[in-house]
Amino acid sequence: MKNYLLIVVLFLFATASFAKEGYYLEFKMSGGMMSGTSKTWSADGNTRSEMSMKMAAMKDPLETGTLMLASTPNIVYTLNDQNKTYSEMQGGKADKTYDDEIEVTVIGKERVNNYNCVHVKVRFKKGQHETEMWLSKEIAGYANYTSIKNNYLGGSKFFDQLKAKGADGFVVRLLTAGGRGGEKMQMDLVKAEKREIEASRFSLSGYNKTAGTAIPGLGGKTVEELKAMTPEERQQYIKEMQQKYQQH
Repeated sequence: MKNYLLIVVLFLFATASFAKEGYYLEFKMSGGMMSGTSKTWSADGNTRSEMSMKMAAMKDPLETGTLMLASTPNIVYTLNDQNKTYSEMQGGKADKTYDDEIEVTVIGKERVNNYNCVHVKVRFKKGQHETEMWLSKEIAGYANYTSIKNNYLGGSKFFDQLKAKGADGFVVRLLTAGGRGGEKMQMDLVKAEKREIEASRFSLSGYNKTAGTAIPGLGGKTVEELKAMTPEERQQYIKEMQQKYQQH
């Protein structure tokens, strides 16, 4: 679960320089006891992503939002639309040795989600998990995506490995699992289109900054507060939140 969400978030962040013109991307996610959708708006180097995840134990979905701005490229803003607050997280600081821990294997060519794709398996040796990707060159502007040379998804060496093996393109399906046999989760591209994106999508106007990284849907606790809890306190807190949502 943790590895899956991390990969999804970094994948969406990597679209921040997708193109100067406006793009809208929509994905569906499923696997285990979860399902959901993500929507991404990108224009002029700005990206806003909204993710809605439905868990079996909760009546209402968890809603999360992130914002990346061309004016502050190393900051990721986590949005809480319910409370109209945001927190900041430094981005682009992946482990410099992470590139050397990635192994890409080409499985073959397949047609997925109405796109002709190259199917690859990516092994993250350091994190002890594998991710399968189906990449297509039929997505307009895909070259802009693969030209991003930052630390997301392993940085430039990751894209260089894909290109060297004839597998460069835009990810239209992603299948991943945590280490040691974790549950598999799948993300599929359902819509990719050019469109005019209103500037208000990329504004923090009306939001108030908070300290720490709040987790929408979990009572407003921050990541730092959850880390400070004992395992027993954390488990009890999550149980209380599950009961709260079931009763909502």
